[in-house]
Amino acid sequence: EREAEAQRRRFVRRLAARAYHFPGNSWFEDWVQYTKNTHLVFGIFFHHPLHPVTGKERCIILLGSVAVGLLMSNLIYLWFVEADFGMHDPVLTLGPGGNIAITKLMVTLWTLGSFVHTIFDLSIWHIKACTLCRLFGGHVSDRAVKCGRSTGVTIVLFTLAFATYLVLLRASEDFKAMNGNDSTDTGDDTDDSFFHSVVLGGGAKYFDFLLGYFVEFILAVFVYNPLILTIVFTGILGCDGRIPILGGRPREVAKEQRYAMKRQRYIMPQTLKLGDNEYEADLWCDQKLATNF
Repeated sequence: EREAEAQRRRFVRRLAARAYHFPGNSWFEDWVQYTKNTHLVFGIFFHHPLHPVTGKERCIILLGSVAVGLLMSNLIYLWFVEADFGMHDPVLTLGPGGNIAITKLMVTLWTLGSFVHTIFDLSIWHIKACTLCRLFGGHVSDRAVKCGRSTGVTIVLFTLAFATYLVLLRASEDFKAMNGNDSTDTGDDTDDSFFHSVVLGGGAKYFDFLLGYFVEFILAVFVYNPLILTIVFTGILGCDGRIPILGGRPREVAKEQRYAMKRQRYIMPQTLKLGDNEYEADLWCDQKLATNF
């Protein structure tokens, strides 16, 4: 029972750590389990029953991902407007005649925005999965699990509140820009702060950017995310498992093989055969196996 419990804890710990490989699985089986257990949407319905991140927790993670995406896209947009960086200035032109322009805003969203979004998603995941608590294979108390889940919910709610404010602020700034309703027109002092009061009066048309964002988010979740997950899973970026973070499945297959050999070494019956006598291996006073000379 003790051995079975240790293996169960290790299995749960590896699920929490987003494992690429489990013993006995083929390449395709590992890819299916990895997608089911880590995808933002598919994981809600198809995750493993023993997974520490439940369906409800995954819904909160999905909500947090939507919120941080809104937060970063609107924060960067307002930053460009406030600093007058020229968001529509082309950095690169593509296509025949250069009719496709990659602007400064796009580059910033795809680099800085995507990086922060990814770090946020992974952080919320590991907070809710209590990955650090499981790192050394010890027992994770219900109190620690509850603390991790509460912390994750709190972070998501604060992110959602701030993202909602930025959505309203962006619509307000677009409304004032279209109608020339600046503070100078009303006789007020110019407000040099980044955040301004929200003035809404233009209706739903000033929230059209939300539709574009949700289209981008759906494409990211159901097209780009599975593609990137598959690339990382294969280990191509990690030189077939040589680089730790990008090693993917090949690196974990090698680690599991080393673990299996080490485990077999210590659980197999240790027997010394000396002539006609057999001596069961025992532990010396320094806690080394008698077979380890």
